Formats: sequence, structure tokens, C-alpha cells
Amino acid sequence: MDKKNLSLLLVDDEESMVEWLCILLEQDGYNVKCFSHPEAALKWSEQNPVHVLISDIKMPAMSGLELYAKMREIHSDMAGIFMTAFSSVDTAVKAVRQGASDYLLKPFKTDQMLAAIEKAVREKKITAENRALKQKLSRECDFQGIIGRSQPIIKLLEMVRRVADQPSSVLISGESGTGKELVAKAIHNNSIRKDDPFIGINCGSLSPNLLESELFGHKKGSFTGAYRDKEGLMTAAGRGTLFLDEIGELNKDLQVKLLRAIQERQVRPVGDTTTKPFKGRLICATNSNLEEMVRDGSFRNDLYYRLNVLPLHVPSLRERREDIPMLIKHFLENGNYPGKELSKESLEVFIKYNWPGNVRELQNILERVCVMSGGSTVQIDELPGCLVNKASQEAIPGTTESTAAGKEAALPILAEIEKAWTYYILEKKAGGEKREASRILGINETTLYRRLQRYRKEDE
Repeated sequence: MDKKNLSLLLVDDEESMVEWLCILLEQDGYNVKCFSHPEAALKWSEQNPVHVLISDIKMPAMSGLELYAKMREIHSDMAGIFMTAFSSVDTAVKAVRQGASDYLLKPFKTDQMLAAIEKAVREKKITAENRALKQKLSRECDFQGIIGRSQPIIKLLEMVRRVADQPSSVLISGESGTGKELVAKAIHNNSIRKDDPFIGINCGSLSPNLLESELFGHKKGSFTGAYRDKEGLMTAAGRGTLFLDEIGELNKDLQVKLLRAIQERQVRPVGDTTTKPFKGRLICATNSNLEEMVRDGSFRNDLYYRLNVLPLHVPSLRERREDIPMLIKHFLENGNYPGKELSKESLEVFIKYNWPGNVRELQNILERVCVMSGGSTVQIDELPGCLVNKASQEAIPGTTESTAAGKEAALPILAEIEKAWTYYILEKKAGGEKREASRILGINETTLYRRLQRYRKEDE
């Protein structure tokens, strides 16, 4: 939005401050209306648009927070910037947590005010674009929290809309952490099956025997520990959707059995002589190259062609870097850190980093730095050293991965961060439950057990 089309409202009971700021903002090209009485400002806002409110916090007739709250009832998407003395910093922080864009500590420099306005306008623009995109897409689809407005994401969401009501199998490919299960749920929730179950399982998280029992069910007494009949997930899904994540982890025997179930639309539980109908829709996902696995003989080509009827590819985060600020804003607002933000330098590091773990890694590191950061703004020196170093290397074309000395210096730091983060998730977020901890960390339980065993040996 052009500066002249922005409506700024300035309110401060100190007339000299109002006069100085009005001149400053008008000289910088902004359209600004100035008041020294909050009641007059509120009355004016009832008849005129306000995009950004700039207000002192302590005013005799009405506080800046009260004015902001009343004006937000009229202009729900209005941004707010507060000016405050040191004694009112706590109040200003509270305002930011309630949705204001920023606060400035008096006395402040002119470039600080201009930077705060630019930030508020930028956030307002991103919010407006995101809202417009969601409104456009929601007329046709429910995309289950898939965040982004880049071309790769728009293309993916259009494909989701197209395949949603088709009965054919879908194969979703993409790197680990890109959100393949979110895409599967979006397909389900935009299909005629949305009122039926969505059942998912990770094929790499269970042993082959246990996975076979989970998928196909078993008959009482068919093996040691089978104390009762168990319905398999393929029949439990009914007419809904069965989602098989990491399908490339299936062994050859299970590949044969799954192929037969898909071809015949019948499921035979372990130890049973009768079959049950498979009525659901199958969606599979993988971060492996199944075509290569078919060529080397580790994955059956006939099963691959049965699964790969409608292929979808989820882009990596480095293919859609322009979505990173929006993802960060989403995770902060929907987590426990609504008052947190990244400094400009920190945000640049997040954008430049290549994110091998994709959105899952972004979310985990963002939570980590928010926990470790003391202030409302995460500064660059509060980011993990490996993140900053990698981002700077990846931003410079031709830079090698790292020198041998650099590797020796970085690896212990990375290992320490991983160890601290793993214990934090296990103890603080999962309450000691390893299954829940592995889910939050985005790894399977076997990997978590191996990791904990390694940590214990290191501590001995």
C-alpha cells in the first residue's frame, strides 16, 4: 500500500510531541491525522479509516490501551504502535501481547519510529494477503492449516482440490518434515468422504509383524498375545481414508499382501480364513525415491503403479522461502509465544538457512529460541550457532559446506543442542512419555531410544 493511501492516527497529550511527529511523518510521505485528546481521536476514527494507531500509553482522560481497544472494535485489522516512558514498559509489553505491533521507549530516534511504522505496515500487508488467500481458497476448500502463498504451495493446493473427490489412490512425495500428512488430511476433508474416518499410520514406526496386525487385523489365538479378535485399520477406515506414511518402509511380504488387498478390495486378517471388504480410499506418502527402489528391486513395481495413480509432490521449505515469515508468524501466534518476534537480522537468518528438516525443523527451532530468549524480540546472538553459520554459508554462492576445522567446531555445538532439546521435549512437553516425545520431535520411537542410549553412554 502506498504511503499516501495509509491513514495514520497519532495521539499524545504532549502537544509538542504531536507537532514534532506530525511534521516528521508528513515529510516522510505519510497521511497522518494528529490529536492531543484521545476522545477526539476516537470520535474522528468512527467516521474515517485508520490503518495504524500511534499513541502514548499514559494520558489523563483515556489510556492508550483503552483507546486501542475501543478503536479495534471499529477497525478490527488496525495496527498499533505505543510510545511509553520506562516506567510503563510492562504495560507496553502487555499491549504487544494483545495484538499491538510494537512499542517505543521515550525518548526515541526518528528512524526508530519510521522503522516501527514500516514493520506494522508490512505485518498488516502479510495478514491481509493471507486473509484474502484463505477467503479465496475457503470458498472451495478446507486446507487444514497449510500455510503459504508462494507459487509452489498455490499449485499444490489446486492439485489437492482436483484429486479430492477422485476414488483413485494418491501418492504424496516430499522430504521429511514438509507436511505430507497435512496434505493427506486436506484431500480427505475436501472429499465426499470427509464425514467418514481418516486413519493414519507410519509404516516405519512398527515391526513388520505388528504392522501387519495393525493394517489387516488378526484372529484370536493366531499368535502369542492375540487374546481377542482385532479389526485392522483397512477395515476400520470404513468408507473414509487410510493414510500410510513412509510406504517405502514396507517389507516384501507386506507389499504383496497390500497389493492383493488393493486389487481385490478385500482384507484377510492374520490367522483368519475369511475376508472383509476394503471400502476406503488409500493415500500413501514417502520421502524415499520409490522409482529408484523399484529399479533396485526393493519395492514392487506392480504395487508402485497401483499407488502412484495420482501423484502429488510437496515442495521443500527452501523451494518456497517467501513463505517463511508467514509460517513464523503462524507458529508464534498459535503457540505459546504471541508476544515474541524475530529481529530483522534473525529473520534473515531463518530465510537464508536451507532447512533440511523443512517446516518441522523450522517449528522446533522457533520454539527452542523462544524458550531460550529472554526478551520479546529474539536477537541474532540468541540463535543456535550452527543455524547462523549455515545460513551465512548458504547465502554465499560457491561457499563450501565447511572447512574441516569448521566441522570440528560446529558438530559438538549441534550435538549439545540436539541433546538439550531432546531432554526438554521428553521431560517438559511429553511428561516423560517417549511415544509422545518422538511424535513432537518428528522421529520414530526407535530413533529416540537409540538417541537416549547414546546420551547415557556419553554421561557415564
